[in-house]
Amino acid sequence: MIDIDPEYLILSYRLTYLGVPDPHESPETYPLAWHIDIRATVFPDEGEDGEEHSVGSALAYTVLDAGLIDLFKTLKAHRRLASFGEVLGVLRPDLLDEAGMREFGGDLMILAGLLIKPEYRGQWLGHHVLWAVLDTIGRSVALVVLRAAPRIKDDGPQEGTPEHDAAKAALRSYWESFGFIPVLDGESGHYMVYFTGPRELSDEVLPS
Repeated sequence: MIDIDPEYLILSYRLTYLGVPDPHESPETYPLAWHIDIRATVFPDEGEDGEEHSVGSALAYTVLDAGLIDLFKTLKAHRRLASFGEVLGVLRPDLLDEAGMREFGGDLMILAGLLIKPEYRGQWLGHHVLWAVLDTIGRSVALVVLRAAPRIKDDGPQEGTPEHDAAKAALRSYWESFGFIPVLDGESGHYMVYFTGPRELSDEVLPS
């Protein structure tokens, strides 16, 4: 494992968008796709100059004023996000009320992917990265949702196998330690949400 000081993480955000976001005229493009490059300055030995390492990447979507639009219709139009629209728009719409998004507004963040390279894992860097994302592009976010299940790959564990189930359990435990809670039972139990709320004590609860 290569040690990373979270203070030396460098996040680069890329957003490409044509025109002005509009959930009525262009629901399929309304979610804003943020591609995030995660790098860090590493100091091999004390007194030596730092080296910049590529640590990982992330993809997060922000949906503006998600409690004030037809969230199910908007996310259904986006193939990659349709299942999130079903969870929040049909199965558990009460979560938007609990987050105060129908009354006070607020954005939704969908954490579609967050990858830390194997040689940098074991340091809670995913937690540090998500805090940084919320404190930059996510300052108006009231609710974060993710799907705590590994992607199915041809050369990886297939769904329903013990290896895939173990990977899902590990991801769920990891994000529960951040503060996420599962919102559905059974096969859909890997969908999890985090209510942002006041975050003044974040430094005290973040694992080291």
